[in-house]
Amino acid sequence: MKTRQIINVWALLMMGSSFLAASCRKEQPSADEPIVPSASERNAANPVIETGMTLARINAVIAGASAGQTVLVQPGTYAITGKIAMKAGVSLVKQTSVNPVFDASDLKSKLTLNYSSELNNCLFSGLTFWNIRVVVTNASKAAFKHCIFDYGKRTPNTNKTNNLKDDYLELVNTDSSLVFNCVFSCRSTDPGRGVWTKNTTNARIQKNTFGNGGSTGYFVCAINDNSLRNSVIEDNTIARNSALNTIDSLTDHGMYAHSFNGLTISGNTFASGWPTNASGGNIKARNGQHLTISNNTLNDSGILLYEYSNTPAFPYLKHVMVSNNAIHISSPANDMYHGIGYYRNNTTDSEYSINITGNRLPNGTIYALSTNIAPANFNAAGGGVYNNDTATGYLLLRSGIANSDNY
Repeated sequence: MKTRQIINVWALLMMGSSFLAASCRKEQPSADEPIVPSASERNAANPVIETGMTLARINAVIAGASAGQTVLVQPGTYAITGKIAMKAGVSLVKQTSVNPVFDASDLKSKLTLNYSSELNNCLFSGLTFWNIRVVVTNASKAAFKHCIFDYGKRTPNTNKTNNLKDDYLELVNTDSSLVFNCVFSCRSTDPGRGVWTKNTTNARIQKNTFGNGGSTGYFVCAINDNSLRNSVIEDNTIARNSALNTIDSLTDHGMYAHSFNGLTISGNTFASGWPTNASGGNIKARNGQHLTISNNTLNDSGILLYEYSNTPAFPYLKHVMVSNNAIHISSPANDMYHGIGYYRNNTTDSEYSINITGNRLPNGTIYALSTNIAPANFNAAGGGVYNNDTATGYLLLRSGIANSDNY
């Protein structure tokens, strides 16, 4: 009898405990409610963003991570209508071989995510962004690896001059930022830009792909650079759709650099490129110093070097090396657009040490005929035009510019 009573009391206690737990259990919060990560989520070695999570839940998982942790993102498509709230030192990385998609394509215009120091030492890896633009300002060591940027929407009735926010990824006043092995796509209805560096130091734009020459190749410009010091743009592949070549208002050079100090453009391939006119040129560089353009392969157009009078901070082009580039032009023409051209309209300052050596452009032109050119300054510190292949093209140089062994 006593044994049965003990059992009954134990059963009542267990029922009461279950009822108490049930009465205290919260319903799942809505997307608008603040979410507090559990202790296990906060302490997990790799917190996980699970398939189907709302933006609020995504941000809660990231908020629960600590500097040095990696937040894993499961495959799936996540509706993004606002900022993904990052924390310094936290990485956001795909969990499997399948890229998760952060999708803002339901919005009427490109969603801009603005970050500052909360992106210090942060990594985005293996993520796909649809109709999303990321702007990083005053951050150190922010990195984007193996990401895809696609389906960005262009603001209606804009062109290359009245819409300078048509890039996917913009780095401003950053140090040691990295964009590595990412894919950038622009569609026919929404041409735009890929990456823009502004006042950066030690930026690296490496091994990325911009367009496929067809459906994803509608680029106004692939890479814009206004770096402050020591930027490297190398081993990228650019394939523009030539359908845009007839639309001058949406043609703004392939890689366009100005007001730079220390810039290397090396090993890039323009599988198909920009037109041979003042709006084109696969590479255009103006008003800066310490520039190297080497070992690039350029199809359809070449390299344009300018010194304009309207950039007072850099009223010169100094210490330039253009070497060992392969430039494939369909037919020769005696102008500055069909190969390697240098032009100056600035009369307050001068070029200094422009070296053009070892380039292969058998069907192209090397052009430096501007009446403002000072040959002695062009030739200074080893400048001049040497050992270039222009076999069926033109070598058009102002008298006094040093040159030899061109063929």
